[in-house]
Amino acid sequence: MSVSFPTTKTFLRHLDGLDADTRLLTEALAARSHFDPEFYVRMYPEVDRSELDPLAHYCLYGWREGRVPMRGFDSLWYSMTHLSQAPDMNPLAHFAAVGQRQRLATHRPSAPQWREPAALGDDVRRCVLVAAYDPDGLVDATLVRYIRELSLYGDVFVRFDTDLLPGEIDKLGPLTQGAWDGRHSTYDFGSYALLAEEHVGWERLTTYDELLLVNDSALLVRPLEETFTRMAAEPCDWWALQATANPVTRRFCPLNDSARQAATIPAAELADVFDEMLVGAELADFHLGSYFLAFRRPVVDRPEFRKWLGRARGVESKTGAISLEIGLTQLLIGHGHRFATFVPDLYPYHPVLGDPAFDLVAAGFPLLKRRLLTDNPYGVDVTDWRLRSGADRDTATEIEALTRRLPLSDEQFVLADQSAHPRDDVWAFPVCAYDNTLGGNDRAVFEQVRMDPSITKVVLTRALDIDVEGKNVVVVPLRSREGQDWLLQAGFVFTKHGPLLNIPWPLIPAHRVINLWHGIPLKRFGNASVDTSARSIISNIHLGCTAVITSSRIDSLAMGAAFHPLTVHDMWPTGLPRNDFITCDETRLPADMRADLDSLRRDVGDRRLVMFLPTFKNGQENAYYAFSPSEIERLAKWAEHHNAVIGVREHMADTARTYSKLLAPLDPIDLSSERFPNLEVLYRAADALISDYSSCLVDFQLTGRPVLSFAYDLDRYSSDERGLFYPLDQVLPGPVCRTFDELAAALDDVFEEPTAEERATYERKRSMFFDHVDDGAAARVVARVRAEFR
Repeated sequence: MSVSFPTTKTFLRHLDGLDADTRLLTEALAARSHFDPEFYVRMYPEVDRSELDPLAHYCLYGWREGRVPMRGFDSLWYSMTHLSQAPDMNPLAHFAAVGQRQRLATHRPSAPQWREPAALGDDVRRCVLVAAYDPDGLVDATLVRYIRELSLYGDVFVRFDTDLLPGEIDKLGPLTQGAWDGRHSTYDFGSYALLAEEHVGWERLTTYDELLLVNDSALLVRPLEETFTRMAAEPCDWWALQATANPVTRRFCPLNDSARQAATIPAAELADVFDEMLVGAELADFHLGSYFLAFRRPVVDRPEFRKWLGRARGVESKTGAISLEIGLTQLLIGHGHRFATFVPDLYPYHPVLGDPAFDLVAAGFPLLKRRLLTDNPYGVDVTDWRLRSGADRDTATEIEALTRRLPLSDEQFVLADQSAHPRDDVWAFPVCAYDNTLGGNDRAVFEQVRMDPSITKVVLTRALDIDVEGKNVVVVPLRSREGQDWLLQAGFVFTKHGPLLNIPWPLIPAHRVINLWHGIPLKRFGNASVDTSARSIISNIHLGCTAVITSSRIDSLAMGAAFHPLTVHDMWPTGLPRNDFITCDETRLPADMRADLDSLRRDVGDRRLVMFLPTFKNGQENAYYAFSPSEIERLAKWAEHHNAVIGVREHMADTARTYSKLLAPLDPIDLSSERFPNLEVLYRAADALISDYSSCLVDFQLTGRPVLSFAYDLDRYSSDERGLFYPLDQVLPGPVCRTFDELAAALDDVFEEPTAEERATYERKRSMFFDHVDDGAAARVVARVRAEFR
């Protein structure tokens, strides 16, 4: 099965419309035709020692880490050069699907032509952009000290990737030219981009001699005077405190094997061999540390640099941010911009996190990395860090107070989880990784137990504040230290997607992950896909689930196939908890849902509401049905005759909003998730539903009201695009319309009272998907959890 698209835009639209498992499978199918597994395991022996298939490793982790999938393909360079609008796309998959057809280069084509820069001298105007984050919304004393020192050498602007508590930002007022807060979830580079593009502006930035990007991952232990004095005299276009490269890159350096593992190398020498560091053999991951970077006018004025920084606002993962960091070094060196480093040598490993850290401070290095004291990744003896760092008493006291509340790193969390003892009375509810909300199935289970004092309910938030109440309810950020501590204690974790999507760390089996999923699928996905050549990737994700919630025994068969290697015995046909919100008495709805329902009813008035909920299509505006003016007029007359109104809710990945535009003459009601986040509210108010292949065609059957499938492209969709679990005409109780005329005819009869035979057919087909049509699904899930694991 080949995967091919004419442009990056169409490929990205295709991927954005897929669930996480199907997207991963699609990328693997595209990448496998070029991936070289023998080369990959030869380059990265640790992959061969792991239990992961090499292609699975590359698609799950490798491309994000900048690993080389085949000789001659530089993942980082390719992403930086060709995927500026899609930084989180698998580069090899893109090359296979798009780049090969367009004959895109796969690595930097030539050696750099070096510029000859000059030193700055004494009178330097500097601008310092600071990126900061605090999980508790605080401005820590260590940051205040750092910014006070930076303000002696330039104008400081600060952007927090968090919502600070009231009054906290005022601590920086006298020290900065501006400070802003607010969650954006795009890491340090996202803060830099916001500062450069919105808060400060490029026009102002170009008035300075030097632009610094500084984050709060380091702790100030020495004054910065020596640093700025020495680096101002360096003839370079940009500089950093130190450079980093892993042992793969060091193979290019002029040392024998034993020396390479132990000795330092002058960082400047790498510039002379950079043209050899192409991916014909290995990846050049050499880069300047981005926690303290300085750029002079030749770089700041370069459009490619501004484009690179703007791209940072699309990065949503830590590995994506690391790729961006490495890509910057390749970009600037590739354009001939000479660099300099305060630490003149390149160490075998990251020096500020290893044994050299305290020696560097003794030699004048001004900072200690927080990770050295919190994670200590290389096992350095830090018991006497106060003495070895030379920090004064006040600085050391501030650092100790800070490190006690810092979150664990990914590696540290995984290590802590190995010795965790999860408690059955702690239930964790991580919010959706897509929209950051607590909704649907997970919200329903939470509502079922929120007043139970015997269970501690932990809601793990992301970018949005979650306002829920109950007994023993804790609401904390997922990536905060408190959130991590609660997750380590959680005996049960409830998620609506694959566990690695909603939970950023793999969990030991002692945590029971109950996958509540998010619908009753008509479309095939996961290991039920036609082409299962990449099933090892999907299987590794599915093995993180203890059980999967389904709606019926037939649904269990489909979900069991999709979630292989889990079996049908791991599928729990309790009914989907979110459907309780459709069938329960209105007084039992949560307050926010009742308010949304009242709002919708005011919009509808005395009319009949017919929802139009189309699924996502790969081609977006080119794949959707193009209603003609005469067809729009026909719909308008139908609506007037039946006192009806159409409501439109398009898929969240549909950026084209084609149907909203096409149906605008009908003055449809906006049913978008921005207005109505809970789909179940719409079901309660609607009189009928039109879709094509969405699972809402199944969910809505709980209401007993009419469902219509407008399947104008059924042959193409079922064979080429996604595929279906079931023949639509055999499982849907309403008509499957292949043409507009068929749809119009069905609409003419949609409000007619069904015959006894039609009601029997509806009930028979609904029973395939619903073993239960009550409001007890959430209660059955809770009872099953308690019965299975008490």
